[in-house]
Amino acid sequence: MTQTATTHGWQLQEDSASAYERYLVPLLFDASARDLLDRIEPRPGERFLDVACGTGIVARHAAQRVGPDGEVIGVDLNPGMLTVAREVSGSPSIRWEEASADALPLPDASIDVACCQQGVQFLADREAALAELHRVVVPGGRLALSACRPLDHQPGYVPLVSALRRHVGQPAAEGMASPFAFGDREQVRDLVRGAGFGDVEVRIVVLPVRVATPEAFLWGETASSPLGEVMAGLDADVIEEVVADLADGLAPHTDDVGISFPFETLVVTATR
Repeated sequence: MTQTATTHGWQLQEDSASAYERYLVPLLFDASARDLLDRIEPRPGERFLDVACGTGIVARHAAQRVGPDGEVIGVDLNPGMLTVAREVSGSPSIRWEEASADALPLPDASIDVACCQQGVQFLADREAALAELHRVVVPGGRLALSACRPLDHQPGYVPLVSALRRHVGQPAAEGMASPFAFGDREQVRDLVRGAGFGDVEVRIVVLPVRVATPEAFLWGETASSPLGEVMAGLDADVIEEVVADLADGLAPHTDDVGISFPFETLVVTATR
């Protein structure tokens, strides 16, 4: 669905999947995809799976690493994300599949390396999804996944959630906080071990985030999520209040050229 926002003179005429690719991928997910792949090291000729692939940034980088003799499959339940993934990938060697993570359209032991970047926290049935990953990965194959650490470890997002709660409402705040609902180290470790994976290692990875202004941060984050339509329907004075509160909350992270804060994630690697 197209979302159009005219408040504050800011025009948005794209769906959330396109905004996700335009905003979140360069802000966070491109660097974190490279980091994730560096830890799992896909090799030329291997078969690679990107689960909950979104617009496919992990799959795109993986395709370069496995080369023409390898195979890359991106799976996501959201057809809008896959549409953008196909448009921006420019690689006929990547196969895109619309499917749930707990019902992968793949044979047993058909994947050498599997990844899930910032998707596990959104899965409806995490145990079933990890069991599926265990099923499709070959013995000796590798798994890597990442998940945001909880909100209290995210100094840039705490004031954003707070400003939305105060001026837009609790549902909007809960929506923005939802990516941070699953990020306890032992909880993630137990999930991966419980699916049958071994050699499980959990690391805290901190990536820098830089945005130009509080308003750019607000619009980028909300446009990339289901909150885009909510924000597009708000009066200009409400938007001004949200931006003012957000600017106050981000003041400790503001310098002469914009806003900079750390983003903390858990990265898990394991073997089948």
